[in-house]
Amino acid sequence: MPRPKGGQVKGDQLKAARQGKSEKQAIAESDTALDDLWSNFNQSKAYAEELEHKLTDQAKICTDLQNDFKAFQDLIDSLHAEILSLKSKNSDIYHQLRMERQRCKRATSKHGSMSSQILLLKKADAISSAQFSKGLRDSAVTITSLLKVNEDLRTELSQSVTTWSSRTEALTEAAKSKLMSSDTRLKNAQKEVSKLRKGFHRATQAKEHAVSTAKAKVVRQKSVHHLSHKGVFTQKTRNLVRFLSQSGCSANRINNIINAVLKTAGITMVGSISRTSVARII
Repeated sequence: MPRPKGGQVKGDQLKAARQGKSEKQAIAESDTALDDLWSNFNQSKAYAEELEHKLTDQAKICTDLQNDFKAFQDLIDSLHAEILSLKSKNSDIYHQLRMERQRCKRATSKHGSMSSQILLLKKADAISSAQFSKGLRDSAVTITSLLKVNEDLRTELSQSVTTWSSRTEALTEAAKSKLMSSDTRLKNAQKEVSKLRKGFHRATQAKEHAVSTAKAKVVRQKSVHHLSHKGVFTQKTRNLVRFLSQSGCSANRINNIINAVLKTAGITMVGSISRTSVARII
């Protein structure tokens, strides 16, 4: 392989130096551009933060405005309601004024009619006063005649009192005698009632004694069981013997079993039953 010449080597070196220089310039330019971009980014970030603060302030202002709007809306609604109530009150007042005007008209007409009635009453009062004065005069005459009649009645009443006083004394004596006889009869009746009460008490005691005696007798009769009646075993005894025999009891023990059962129940057994009698019953 042939060796390069000296001129060609130098050209290659210059070319490489130029490329390195151009690369250094490109790196320097890129660093400058990067610094510019970073500064622009920081400025944009600061501007964005400032815009965010402004946006927050504007949002707060908007919220306050909305609250104020709601408050004004509520105020407008309340004012509207008050206006409606005032309108209704105004209509009610107007209606009341019309009714009052009608009442005034009716009162005026009544006043006219009452004036005429007052005149009629005055005339009637004059007539009645005249009649009253006449009635007073007539009453005076009537009172005088009544006083005379009253004197006559007093005289008759004094005479009647005298007559009735004598009669009352006689009636009082008769009533006293009747009362004494009634007291005597009442005492006799009380004695009879006392005797009847004593007799009733004795009869009650005798009845209670008889009832207790009968109860005791019944209890005694129930506490005794007779196996036989007039020498013949009763049907109850026969049924009991058959039942015990069918239950497996031996003929020798049936009498003892019946006696033990009755003693347990507090009943006394009268009589006894033998093995032969059991065989006959079975």
